[in-house]
Amino acid sequence: MTTSNPLNNLKIDYWYKALVVVSATILIVSLTVKLEGIENQIIQLLSLGTLLLCIGEWINHPLQTALMHPNIYARGGGKITSYKRKSCLLGSLFDILGFIILFIGVFRLFQ
Repeated sequence: MTTSNPLNNLKIDYWYKALVVVSATILIVSLTVKLEGIENQIIQLLSLGTLLLCIGEWINHPLQTALMHPNIYARGGGKITSYKRKSCLLGSLFDILGFIILFIGVFRLFQ
């Protein structure tokens, strides 16, 4: 019996996807290892805020597909796909919560 890894199809091709991976890794490390030179709580706030902000941007950039009619440049027509920003309530809430947590983390960092 073969099991497939669901993460095999995950492409890190946009900045918000890359920062999701980086911030989640930093969050996990800060939850498990005592850091020197900076409080773990500050790193946790900064990485959690970044993670939520990037998840919100991922939600706000859905895959959009449009059909292109045949024209002089593409005689057979075609299909156009993009990840143009299209805000939705859930993505915006993640963005707002991420910004608030990031602001609190930066404020505590410079206190």
